[in-house]
Amino acid sequence: MKKAYNQTWIDNLHIQQQAAEWKSKNLLTPAQEEQVKEHFPEKFYRPGLFVKIGLFCFAVVACSFFIGFLSLFWVDTHSDTGFSVLSLIACGCFIFVLEFLIRDRKLFHSGVDNALLYAAVAAAMVPMFMLFNHAPLWAYCLAALAIIIPATLRYADLLGPIAIFGLVFTLLTDLMMKFALGKALLPFAIMVLSVCIYILVRKSRDIYYRECRQILEVLSLVTFYLGGNYLVVREANAIISGLNVSIAPQIAFAPLFYFFTLAIPVAYIVSGLKKPDRMLLIVGLLAFAFSIHTYFHYFSILTVSQGLTLAGALMIAGAVALIKYLHTPKHGISDEQDRKNNLADLQALIAAEKLGVTPHQPGLEFGGGTFGGGGAGEVY
Repeated sequence: MKKAYNQTWIDNLHIQQQAAEWKSKNLLTPAQEEQVKEHFPEKFYRPGLFVKIGLFCFAVVACSFFIGFLSLFWVDTHSDTGFSVLSLIACGCFIFVLEFLIRDRKLFHSGVDNALLYAAVAAAMVPMFMLFNHAPLWAYCLAALAIIIPATLRYADLLGPIAIFGLVFTLLTDLMMKFALGKALLPFAIMVLSVCIYILVRKSRDIYYRECRQILEVLSLVTFYLGGNYLVVREANAIISGLNVSIAPQIAFAPLFYFFTLAIPVAYIVSGLKKPDRMLLIVGLLAFAFSIHTYFHYFSILTVSQGLTLAGALMIAGAVALIKYLHTPKHGISDEQDRKNNLADLQALIAAEKLGVTPHQPGLEFGGGTFGGGGAGEVY
């Protein structure tokens, strides 16, 4: 799939962001950061957040006005076929304007292009619901995926992976709910599909889809845990069975789901610390907190206020103890944010060498006879 945005500029933008991060850690000077921007330029139009929101709202209003204006000259707007044709024409117009603005105005997720993309996708889906209003749910999911996947591959919009993820799991659920064995195996199917998605997206190294990949990784980690969580499985099983009871009945393979509820968060936390992977660690900590809630939901001997007080006290004590323990790095782990050990220093040195300058950082002076420089002499 050909990409809509300039790939070189996106790569350069990523390099500039990395240089800004190094500058915040005093691994690069402001002058060196400016040199990085000169060597790796990008010319995208990227307004601030509030300007982007305003442009998005303006574009949505403009798209709505355009469809209304177009319908004034359309003869057959009362039938499903006529309105579907009108929607397809509007979709083509939105895509044409979107491609023109990206190419001519250098837009890059600036609000206007996002709104035009959403309007085009929505207009393309209208005929599917107007002409096939009695189709099964799985058919709607497949048709929507046929539209959203190419749009995401071309424009790398952040809502694309969320929509694709939801449609894929909706499709899986709808198909497995059609037979009794599928209902029983649904939690395991969700976990297997989550693993497959996680492995698949981890193979991608394209900067163009970096944020989309991160979204899919987080979603797959969350659904893998929820698919094995005892509380979720037990309550969902009662809902699927149509039981209107205050306490859901016991489920099959309960010990296995007890194990999943505890083991998955622990595995996330351990893996996040070993790699290190901040995303995996945060998801693991949140999952562990939900596992505690799962236990107290069925076996609590404390009131809500007592449980919250005890949990808060334990979390504060654990945080203080870990900060003190990791103040001096242990096993490559530190309490410093985004600590990369010596890797960032090495990357900064390489980048500085390519630019013909040297990084400014205490203890890494060049030519002064101290350790780390080419001019080291008697003073080591």
